[in-house]
Amino acid sequence: MAEILELEKVETELKRELPKPKKDTWILKLPPEVCELEGLAEGTMISLTIRNVKIQTSMIRPSAKIDDFVNRIIEDEGEYFEEIKRIGD
Repeated sequence: MAEILELEKVETELKRELPKPKKDTWILKLPPEVCELEGLAEGTMISLTIRNVKIQTSMIRPSAKIDDFVNRIIEDEGEYFEEIKRIGD
């Protein structure tokens, strides 16, 4: 039991020392097999936001408006994305 109390004490001390995190968000496209399993439209994405030591999520359903926007960005900035991909690989 002493180990649990010690762990709680350490966690409390860490929370006081850590700065509040900045907002960080990732957008992830769900794999087709997950969409099928969960009954979601193919192309569904989720956003993961880390804020105040918690993860917030939301679903982004596919739409023609989003597809048009993404395609326009890819057309306009395609060379830039290819360069980033090349550097990352």
